Amino acid sequence: MIEVEIKVKIDDKDKVVEQLKKLGFKFIKKKFQEDIYFNGIDRDFKETDEALRIRDEDGNFFVTYKGKKIDKISKTREEIEVKIEDKEKMRQIFKKLGFKEVPPIRKIREIYRKGDMEASIDEVEGLGLFLELEKVISDINDKDEVLEEMMDILKALNISKDNIIRKSYLELRGL
Repeated sequence: MIEVEIKVKIDDKDKVVEQLKKLGFKFIKKKFQEDIYFNGIDRDFKETDEALRIRDEDGNFFVTYKGKKIDKISKTREEIEVKIEDKEKMRQIFKKLGFKEVPPIRKIREIYRKGDMEASIDEVEGLGLFLELEKVISDINDKDEVLEEMMDILKALNISKDNIIRKSYLELRGL
């Protein structure tokens, strides 16, 4: 699967939520996420633009691999994710294999949805508030159309495309 994603920093959460609702987005849920990232054994994921993490999402656990970003505008990339039962045992396996753990990223995420487009408001510990627009596609040829749709949403929210952040929360923390 390919995840098309753009992210922007926001100041006024209530205003953005109000505007999302006017655009037809509906509140889905609020959840806590802790992401434990690991760096590679044979390569530096910071240099190769990859990511490997264990996510704790309100007590549900996932291992996710993210490939390098596909374009120069968004955070579009291949993503492979699998649900696991025990995050601590997975963490131990990664460490025993030589993966290097980095400090976790913790956030409260509010999810809004309109059709197959997801808008998330993230309150990230130590970084602030962000809006992420995300859509999963199976055909890379659909990417540009989805990005155009996302740009239209940003415009409707009165957010300039110049505010798009391609860095992950991990990169924003300087890790």
